[in-house]
Amino acid sequence: MSSRIIKAVQIILGLFMIVIGFNKFLVFTEIPSPPGDGGTLMQIYISSGFLQLVGALEIVGGLGLLINRVVPIALILITAIMFNATVFHLLHDFSGVGPAACCLGLSLLLIFSNRNRLLNFL
Repeated sequence: MSSRIIKAVQIILGLFMIVIGFNKFLVFTEIPSPPGDGGTLMQIYISSGFLQLVGALEIVGGLGLLINRVVPIALILITAIMFNATVFHLLHDFSGVGPAACCLGLSLLLIFSNRNRLLNFL
């Protein structure tokens, strides 16, 4: 795949991760609370501060992609977070699975395109 496309995906994913990370602190768009167990779990995440920790990691991962210096670490963080978000939405709030799965797909694409950097890092 073209390096320009990969660079664009890296920038878009980095910016998106920074925005959703800051949203966990500033709440400029409402964080939905699904019904049932998913809502209970989300409220525990919010009240315990765990969601803010995830937000901080999203910001760090997004910045890592944008500055293009610690891409392997950033991709590991982002992929882990997006995998968990996708599974959460699949199980508890299917209407929100689209953005999470899209970000997971983009992070996996970046992992594949940066596999040599990741192998050297590990």
